[in-house]
Amino acid sequence: MTRIFLVIVHNSLDDNYEDYSDFDEDQNPGPDIHNASIFQPELTVIPLPSNIGEVRCRELGLTNLMKEENALREGQANDALHAIRVHLGDKAVIFCNTVWSAKSQASSTRAWTQVCSVETAVNLNASIYSKCRSQLAKLPDHDLLMKYLPLKKEDLKASSVVADPNACGQRDTTLSWFWSLDVQGDTSGNDWMTEFYQVNWLRTKALCDRWNEEVMLVKHEMQWSINFFKHRAKQWLGHMHDATSAGLTGHTCYAA
Repeated sequence: MTRIFLVIVHNSLDDNYEDYSDFDEDQNPGPDIHNASIFQPELTVIPLPSNIGEVRCRELGLTNLMKEENALREGQANDALHAIRVHLGDKAVIFCNTVWSAKSQASSTRAWTQVCSVETAVNLNASIYSKCRSQLAKLPDHDLLMKYLPLKKEDLKASSVVADPNACGQRDTTLSWFWSLDVQGDTSGNDWMTEFYQVNWLRTKALCDRWNEEVMLVKHEMQWSINFFKHRAKQWLGHMHDATSAGLTGHTCYAA
């Protein structure tokens, strides 16, 4: 699927400018790259339906293009979420295998450099996803915003559930919503993601079964409590009748 990435480049062209001062002045100089009239594609907004607006698109008869952009934006969101999942998994693995096991300052520095690199990739894909979702909000006739929820800061944190699903102390820990999002081809060519989904599916099923068992036990425990109080009430009624038959007024009042 064609991917549309709307990235605004803030760096000026000065960063890519090379020094040609060693050339002879007699040579024919190239075009002035600092000329403000030169077309800069990095700063140009692509005239997509989401940028033109729904009303203007209908006036121009571009209704079909809005549907096409919906499909393209859905693919872009899937790609961004897939990249976020992979990078968060890498980040968790780096923490478990590299950061926590670092024995020296040098190895710790290298490990944290890897973490920062992965974090940068996560933030980039999160920005792409957020921009894609904001563009989807401008397009009509779809319910994709119900499927693609907003990303929160806590959703982008690495969790030991990703790196080690069988670790202790995370019985009730659940993953963010996008981990359970069904993306076609998400596990193709990635054995790590396949194993991750299999293990976490089993964990989620076990958690669901445990909750169902807890509900059943709580209902039985409540009924057991009611039965116990009824049994004790019958016992004290019997004591009251026995005391009444024996003419023990005080015992009768106490039992009542």
